[in-house]
Amino acid sequence: MTMEGNIELYKELLGFCEEIREKQKFKFDSNLNFSNFNEKCYIEMYLKNKVSTRPLVFKKGSLPELKDVCSKCAMFHTSKRNEMIKGFDIQFGHWFEKAFRDFLLNKGIKTEKKGFPFPDIEVIKNGVPVAYFELKYIRSPFVYANNQLKMERWCYECSLTLDVGDKLSKQRTKIEDNIISKNIPVFYVWWYDAPCVKGIFYMTAEKIFTYWDKIGTSHNRKEREGDLEVKQEKGKIYPPLLEMKGLKEFIGYLKGL
Repeated sequence: MTMEGNIELYKELLGFCEEIREKQKFKFDSNLNFSNFNEKCYIEMYLKNKVSTRPLVFKKGSLPELKDVCSKCAMFHTSKRNEMIKGFDIQFGHWFEKAFRDFLLNKGIKTEKKGFPFPDIEVIKNGVPVAYFELKYIRSPFVYANNQLKMERWCYECSLTLDVGDKLSKQRTKIEDNIISKNIPVFYVWWYDAPCVKGIFYMTAEKIFTYWDKIGTSHNRKEREGDLEVKQEKGKIYPPLLEMKGLKEFIGYLKGL
């Protein structure tokens, strides 16, 4: 169990986020920051908890500061903030993609954008694709996860959302038939920017699809105003944070290809 490199790399990534800080429509106080409190959360809630035999329940007594943070988080993330209009949502995601791709390029990892049904980002080495990944930015914890899901889950470890439905089914076919079959790895990557745990976490596409097959659709969110503008998936799964790897391992893997 180690945090060596992950926190330092994440702080370095935040240095590529000036454009997002200037343009994002709203943010929680701690978005795109990483404090000593966040470091404690990373260690206690992610690193130490992922090796537990039953890691879902985190004892808040280990971090007394969580009481106030959780209260503020719940109030902020359960209030109506915007209508999640699709055009803005896509633009917002592009800012994070750009920051992450610039960061990877700084590490000697070249990427290119791809179109659906390919994963969003293609990793290039010597002019050929060697890996693909989807990047999801998550800043809104699933505050009521324990009440709304049919299994015992908690917001800090099950907020790394993935929309499921026709779009993911088509992408899965593309990934399994035309990418993984050629021994090219595919990853789903989350930029997790909760008020407590923060970092880059990832899981292979094979593990995501196995989880989806096993769990099925975990939750169907309520309709939002933005859904009337463009058809959007409402079904979701919540792959477990505590089974994911971190940023240092991701960079190391890509550089080793």
